[in-house]
Amino acid sequence: MNIERTKFGQIIIDGKKYTSDIYINIDGTITKRKKELSKPISKGHTVLGPKEIQFLLNQNPDTLVIGKGQYGILPIPEESRELLAKSKKIIIEDKTPVVIPLLNRLLKENAKVVAVLHLTC
Repeated sequence: MNIERTKFGQIIIDGKKYTSDIYINIDGTITKRKKELSKPISKGHTVLGPKEIQFLLNQNPDTLVIGKGQYGILPIPEESRELLAKSKKIIIEDKTPVVIPLLNRLLKENAKVVAVLHLTC
């Protein structure tokens, strides 16, 4: 898998364009982000809530990559941050364009990695 590029509202992976937030699952599949897991706790911008974090951690990765959007604005509430800290996993969090080179490297190394990539702000 190769993440080729991203810009506001889209990401290109192996030549395919995605226009919604995505997960890269531990088995290498790409699925649409399950925002419904986080919507009940947010108004406006959908945060990265604890149920969504747990969904990713349940895949048992060594590393969780969080692409927080083109400008790094994806909110991560304190409850989610506590869950991440307790997980004892490697957490990489930054603007989506910033995390892509490292995520590509981890994917090429067949690391046990999952990711959530926010595509807008």
